[in-house]
Amino acid sequence: MFNKLRYFKTNAFTLAEVLITLGIIGVVAAITIPGLITKYKAHRLKSQYLKSYSTIQQVFKQMSMDDVSLDASTYEAKTFYKTFARYLQGVTDCGSYGIECFNIELRTMGIYKALRNDNFSLNGLLDDGILQLQDGTLLLFENPPRIQQVIVSVDLNGYYNLPNRFGYDLFSFQLIDEQLKPMGTSGTLYEGDTYCDFNSRSSYNGISCAYRVQKESDYFISLLKTVK
Repeated sequence: MFNKLRYFKTNAFTLAEVLITLGIIGVVAAITIPGLITKYKAHRLKSQYLKSYSTIQQVFKQMSMDDVSLDASTYEAKTFYKTFARYLQGVTDCGSYGIECFNIELRTMGIYKALRNDNFSLNGLLDDGILQLQDGTLLLFENPPRIQQVIVSVDLNGYYNLPNRFGYDLFSFQLIDEQLKPMGTSGTLYEGDTYCDFNSRSSYNGISCAYRVQKESDYFISLLKTVK
């Protein structure tokens, strides 16, 4: 009976071989996964930025088509955002400071921060009207008295989602000559890259980063690799 059976030799991995293979997989994962996560986060931030920028542009375009003034000098303080809100669906008016939505003034020091500093010295840019969109995005307006100026800042992922930092998830745009321009563009209040430096600890840093986003396709990847 035994002679009629064929003897098959079983091939198998040894424990050492399995451990070596798992070790190699672990090393490869450790090298590639962080990069993939960074790319995913960068893509998400960029998509949110472009969507928000487009939303604001579309409102300004529609206002222009309806012959509604885009001249900042024609608006009394803290009124521009109410006109802007009429062109958005399902928008929530959070008042001048955000208290109606969040029970706290969003201009309070320490809520919105500079890019590499836990303080931000331009909180006054966030206190002339705040709108919350259906997806949680916040639009924060600067429309002060006696100054012919309208600035719109966008919190891409909302108040409750950190880091709430200028140049990271908060970007500003300025209405100049009836056109919306990313802050940092020539002619804007904070012109150039001076206040968008990934290494600067200035309490103004981040205010002009919208300009860099527009001209650098890999801005968010560079940001996430540098600013933790």
